[in-house]
Amino acid sequence: MQLKQLTPFQALRRSLLMVIQAAPYELRNIALLNLVTGTAPSVSLFLSKVVIDESSRILGQGTVENVIAAILSEPKFLWSISGVVLLNLMVDSIDSVGTVLFGALRDRVQGYVQGKVLHKVANFDDIALFETPELLNLLELTDKGMQRLQRLSFIVAAMLMGVFIFVPSVLLSSSIAWWVPLILLACSIPSIFVEMKHRKKSWRLEETQAGITREMDIYAKLLTGETYAKELRLFSLQSILLERWRGMYGRMFGSMQKIRQEGAVAVIIWSLVSGIGAAFTYIYVVIGVLRGSYTLGDLALYTGIILQMRRSLYIMIGNSGDVYDAALATSPIFQLLDLEPQLHSGYLKLSAAGEKGIELQDLSFAYPGSDKQILKQINLKIQPGEMVALVGENGAGKTTLAKLLCRLYDPTSGTIYWHQQDLRSLDLNELRSRIAVVMQDYARFPATLRENVGWGYQLKLSEDLAIQTVLQDAGISHLIEELNQGLETPLGKQLENGVDLSGGQWQRIAIARALIRLSEVELLVFDEPTAALDPKNEHDIYRIFKTISQGRMAVVVSHRLALAKMADRIVVLEHGKIVEEGTHDQLMELGDRYYTMFTRQASSYL
Repeated sequence: MQLKQLTPFQALRRSLLMVIQAAPYELRNIALLNLVTGTAPSVSLFLSKVVIDESSRILGQGTVENVIAAILSEPKFLWSISGVVLLNLMVDSIDSVGTVLFGALRDRVQGYVQGKVLHKVANFDDIALFETPELLNLLELTDKGMQRLQRLSFIVAAMLMGVFIFVPSVLLSSSIAWWVPLILLACSIPSIFVEMKHRKKSWRLEETQAGITREMDIYAKLLTGETYAKELRLFSLQSILLERWRGMYGRMFGSMQKIRQEGAVAVIIWSLVSGIGAAFTYIYVVIGVLRGSYTLGDLALYTGIILQMRRSLYIMIGNSGDVYDAALATSPIFQLLDLEPQLHSGYLKLSAAGEKGIELQDLSFAYPGSDKQILKQINLKIQPGEMVALVGENGAGKTTLAKLLCRLYDPTSGTIYWHQQDLRSLDLNELRSRIAVVMQDYARFPATLRENVGWGYQLKLSEDLAIQTVLQDAGISHLIEELNQGLETPLGKQLENGVDLSGGQWQRIAIARALIRLSEVELLVFDEPTAALDPKNEHDIYRIFKTISQGRMAVVVSHRLALAKMADRIVVLEHGKIVEEGTHDQLMELGDRYYTMFTRQASSYL
């Protein structure tokens, strides 16, 4: 799977479009709010100039005995004072409105973007997304990108504020002299490019550190997760893992801090240049007042306008860096949303005619991003009503072969035929509806007992009898009586009042989840189905498997060869190849790999 590369401009354009799609009404209202709060200071400065000039004129006429009467007798003076007061009151009062609008904007954008990402990940058929380091790093960067995209909505609003401050400031400052706004702009523009260069360098570092960040998260979960808590303490591993986390954090922080310091020095230098331009303009106005070219009101106005213009430039320059930063950081979101799985659903329905069974022809497989072949030139047939056991040492490719049969991956080369139809040509949802699986890394859903079983076949989720039956078949029906809320008992300590189960009980629930869809199933896949069960209960599960496999194709991956002994045929894998094949008796008589494995395992029970 190739990641589509986006330029910062492309990412920015799509980011802005996504923000607009997420919160159009909030953005509109914030724009109107910023129009008022952005232009109000310039208008207030102009009215203050009028107030100062009128006050100077009235005082120049002599002592004012009745101040109120003097103000009321001068409409221009009165309206200017009223305007300044009203504008200040209005700006103060709408601050609370802005808080509400910004909160709504933040939540809207977060929910919209996260929903898009979750939909993409949840419906991504190719599980390479969760098993390939490059794609795992993409998920890590996407999470950061979602945080930046949320910030982008605030940055856009701030830049609107800067624009609304800037435009009237330019108009008023140009009344001093036409070159004033040009000097201020010329002195400030270099800061924009310095800021953008610094942001780009920072993001490139974050990209290269995505793997370290993900590894830090892994160690953080090791230190804080319930799964590892007991062994962590019993083996006194806290200091080792904590030291590793701190080492990674130190390296990451040190690299980022170096870039921050370099960027800060450059920005400070160019800020001084910008300050010199503003100082030159200010001195020009002061000299004009002393010469009589400008009034005291003009001095107050121009001083305020220069400060306003510099403020607007700082807002726009500072946020332009943030916009560029967001554009770089949000690229992974769109890379993920644009990512196409290598595994695509076919469109054909499963045929009811023709020869039944599954056939693997010259099948080879290497995981995405790796040249190492896990399976090599596998040829195998599985007939209806036949239980096939896959055995072999760790790393032989047994579980990988089970994943391919479930079409969680497509073979690198070769073909899998299901009832003489290429697996890749079949509708993926229909195909998987005909398969029941119990994987060795089975899911422990933080949900009710009913849901943990019923989610295996949602049409029977509300049928108590169906759920009770499969729980009984899996040998765990006693849970219904033992748990306070029966089928509605929440399982998992993450849930309020949730009940945790033993590993063996969880595995039996996973078996029940597979059993409930048995009426639709043609292929059963069991990957180490008794790994968490004690020998006393193992025989019961073997009996269940043998019973439910009648008339169906069944593939069992197991290290426990007592289960393999029950299979109709045993396939021995070694280094990704089939090296032996036959019944238990045939392979024992052969006296080779299977014989060695079986006798070695049997001796441990003597």
